Amino acid sequence: MGLISNEQLKRELDKYIPGCSSLNVISAFVSMPAVKWLNSIVCENGTKVCIVGRFSPMDFANGASDFESLRQCLRQGHTVKALPNLHAKIYQIDSEIIFTGSANMTGRGLSLVEASNLESCARVEPTGDTKHFISRIVDIASIITLNTLDQMELYLDKSSSENQKKPLTDWPKDILPKPQSIFVSDFPLCEPGQANEVYLANPALEFAAIEYNRSNSYVAKNLFRSSKAYTWLVSHLHEIEKDRGLGFGKVSSLLHRDLADDPAPYRQEVKELVANLYKYIELYASEEVLVHVPGRKSQVVTLL
Repeated sequence: MGLISNEQLKRELDKYIPGCSSLNVISAFVSMPAVKWLNSIVCENGTKVCIVGRFSPMDFANGASDFESLRQCLRQGHTVKALPNLHAKIYQIDSEIIFTGSANMTGRGLSLVEASNLESCARVEPTGDTKHFISRIVDIASIITLNTLDQMELYLDKSSSENQKKPLTDWPKDILPKPQSIFVSDFPLCEPGQANEVYLANPALEFAAIEYNRSNSYVAKNLFRSSKAYTWLVSHLHEIEKDRGLGFGKVSSLLHRDLADDPAPYRQEVKELVANLYKYIELYASEEVLVHVPGRKSQVVTLL
């Protein structure tokens, strides 16, 4: 099977989901029309359903996802999980039937409403690597409960009433802690001030938010210092003697080891991520971390 439209995808899902024993839906956004459709075809004899979405504050504020649809999922007994840097769209039925593409689990994404999107999708081979990739996404995502959704909604209502100008990119840690794993997408994909298509497609990424607020140095600086990439580096710097610092090669090696992406990125890509991170440090955290070149050696980062 080659590329298919979202309308054709929906027909394939209508064929395979009823009677299946397990279903993993990985979709950045989830909305009520798709949830109603899913619940109408899922077998009631114990189908195990897990839905993983991005579910950032911005997604709910913009209406890309909605709280009530997730509440309905939970009341149906489905597992709901969140992964902040998620952009994938995957439908896995009974482990072996896997569709991917651009179709979110929304009314427009699955061609369930009149004004639908035109999406492209495809069925992929259920190789061991593919199934491992899916299970890793499911495993590292954070569980969402009805209580979590209530806290999220209260937080958004409060932020709206207080007319906060700070972008709603992340949930407070007491509502939804960030996953401990770090990924390439948690790091700057380009130098400060440069445009990047990934940022446009996924504005909830931390460095997308930093670039969006570039004109407000106070906000951008706070966002950078709370980012996973910067806190990752600082935590490694705290593990060594203060005056020693870490060389560029050592930082690159540590990052290559710690990244949870599967497959792992090439070492050259990791070096580019580190180089970009250093430029952000010089821009937003130069009074906390020194990036310098001792003699003719490579860059060294040291806590101040």
